Amino acid sequence: MAITSRLSFGLITAACLKFPIFSSSAYIRCASVVHSHKDDSNEGLQGEMTRLACAKKKNYFVSWPSSEITNDNGNEIDKNINELRELQPRKEAEKELYDYLQSNLMPLDIPNAKSFGFHVDYDHYHPLPDGLDAGIVGPTVSMSMDALQQYPWTKSVPKDIFFEYVGSFVSVNEARNNWRPLIYDTLFETLVKTMLDTGESTVEDVIKRIDQNMWRMFNINPGAKSIFFKSGQTPLIYDPMSIIAFGYASCTGLSIFLVDALRTFGIPARLAGTPAWNGKLENGNHSWIEFYGSDSKWHIMESRPASGGGDKDLLNPCQWWFCNKERVDNTSFYAARFDRISSSGLHFPLAWDDSLIDVCGEDRTQFMTELCSEC
Repeated sequence: MAITSRLSFGLITAACLKFPIFSSSAYIRCASVVHSHKDDSNEGLQGEMTRLACAKKKNYFVSWPSSEITNDNGNEIDKNINELRELQPRKEAEKELYDYLQSNLMPLDIPNAKSFGFHVDYDHYHPLPDGLDAGIVGPTVSMSMDALQQYPWTKSVPKDIFFEYVGSFVSVNEARNNWRPLIYDTLFETLVKTMLDTGESTVEDVIKRIDQNMWRMFNINPGAKSIFFKSGQTPLIYDPMSIIAFGYASCTGLSIFLVDALRTFGIPARLAGTPAWNGKLENGNHSWIEFYGSDSKWHIMESRPASGGGDKDLLNPCQWWFCNKERVDNTSFYAARFDRISSSGLHFPLAWDDSLIDVCGEDRTQFMTELCSEC
């Protein structure tokens, strides 16, 4: 298919085409073209109208990074096109995320699916009085789509990454609760909105600002200045609400809380760790997180209460105490996943419950060995 445009000065317009991707949905594919020649105001107005017609309207559409588009000759699109997006009606994207979350529920969660807000018939169920049918999946889906539309750092996140590592409301087998609205209400105005106003923040800038400040902002303990690290708290205290109530957690709980905070603001993140250093249970275990960086790669980091700081350069893995040759020798590493198909049956080993295999996982041993052996 061919994409054409008229050139003008100082404008970005978008050429849109109806493009069926799957039998169950139709996307609008937009190519934003940078114009380089002078033009008159009428065509500038026409370009703006075209841009709006391409669904840059918050309430109607969400956009995803486009797969490769080629012209009629099978070649890549002209270099003047600086942005290719697939636009999807928001309601359709919400339904797709809802279906994704329901179809990938952990076996331990299936008996509680209705309490989470999942219904047999999404399109035709009858609401119950007093909010009895309103579980955490509702705000999860809605706020995930809000994040996609609101934050510029979500622009390069593929749909599959976004669904699994932003849209999910769980990490492992921690207590399920409605953390997303609370995290948003606590952090947005003070931390995130100011970064939106500058318009120049990278994913790493946002992560650092959240991690450096959230712990004191969630502290309700008059005897402490901030939520702090306390060893040996998993599985006693490792979900966000319990951490806020008690004011402390060990590495797993702090990592899960940080993952949830980043997901709230559209940043893909997941729990990672090892059940046994050097393959020996007596050497202990550890948890940290992986975040999806501005370079579209996964990076490791540890929460500020657990690390004591040291987050000056989030793209430098050697700053973390656990990333070195001595630690990775004979150690197996994993990241927690939600997608039951992509994980190919591999489970995330829980050091506190080694009999539970409901949590999907990804083997990160080679990744960590290559990453940390030079540190």
